[in-house]
Amino acid sequence: MDTLDRESLLTLVRHFGWPSITIYLPTNHVPTQTEHDVLVLKNLIRSAEEQLAEGGLRSPEIDSLLALLRSTVTDSSEWRESAGGRAFFIAQDIFHAFKTDAPMPESAIVSDRFLVRPLLPTLDIGKRFLVLTLSQKHVRLLESNGEGVHELDVAGTPDSLSEALNIDEYERNVQFHSGTPSTGSGGGRRAAMFHGHGGIPDVTKKNLKHYFRMIDRGIHDLLRDDDAPLVLAGVEYLLPLYREANSYHHLVDEAILGNPDELTPSEIHKRASNLLGPHFSGKMEKDRADLERLTGTKSSSADLKEILPAALEGRVRVLFVSDRESEWGRFDPSSGRVEIHAEAASGDSDLTDMATAETLFRGGTVHALPDQAATSAIFRY
Repeated sequence: MDTLDRESLLTLVRHFGWPSITIYLPTNHVPTQTEHDVLVLKNLIRSAEEQLAEGGLRSPEIDSLLALLRSTVTDSSEWRESAGGRAFFIAQDIFHAFKTDAPMPESAIVSDRFLVRPLLPTLDIGKRFLVLTLSQKHVRLLESNGEGVHELDVAGTPDSLSEALNIDEYERNVQFHSGTPSTGSGGGRRAAMFHGHGGIPDVTKKNLKHYFRMIDRGIHDLLRDDDAPLVLAGVEYLLPLYREANSYHHLVDEAILGNPDELTPSEIHKRASNLLGPHFSGKMEKDRADLERLTGTKSSSADLKEILPAALEGRVRVLFVSDRESEWGRFDPSSGRVEIHAEAASGDSDLTDMATAETLFRGGTVHALPDQAATSAIFRY
């Protein structure tokens, strides 16, 4: 089974092309009671086969696409662990399988993209956050979707101050400006001690600022369309220097103080979660209040025909959708024309899920709620 996190969700969102097969399976929490689950999965596979055949695929092609899924049915090891549900995403040369704690709907859909909306409550994507750990020896950008953290690759950023600078040239520069000899009686180096405000040597402060600007450029390139809160972790004197360099708009005031190199990922996750508790408890209420305040203006809409093209353009900042109910139809991205049908017809797509995928792909927030009657959006512009 694959790991379900934001990156895997975005991988699903980015995929496009028919046939894209999505199968959701509600399962028993008791591992010994799996016969019913296996039977339901067989029926869902049969439904996918029928949809693929209606789309024009021949039996050998269908068998090739569904071979790995069929092997899951007969692999007893796959059913030993309890789960609230399972999700399968299949296309040519693609097979993703996830176990979920939250129950899943029973469905098999063949379309031109994967159906992702039922996964959102499992990910608790509204509680996603980032932590940037800063020290002179190491820098990490960590992401959490509510359960643990994992490290993100920030291309082009230095891992340490010595990597950001030519350290030998840096030390010669310090010695030259300080007039401090490079060796003493013990043969060791002596650092310059010209201090500016706050007790940090001026030359060191200059190089730290350069180091942090390099990090910020990498963060900006990676997170340019993101809106997740970012928490800093580091010793107290470093954090104001990084805040001067920062250009990410969602850096929070709260910070994890101390040397982050001495903290485990689970400790960082726990501390950041505690700091951000008030932030998350108020985010949903704030988004709801913003929607209510903006209803009737050009900054919001409850019309999917308007929302879907806006999502494709990256204009949707917050999207409210039902976690299960769908609106079916067709969308032509080149013209922006949206057709909504009372019932799903051959060739239709789940337009609600399409709006969800486009919003997530472009860094927007999606609230998938059981009591959400109509799709509604707040626009960035």
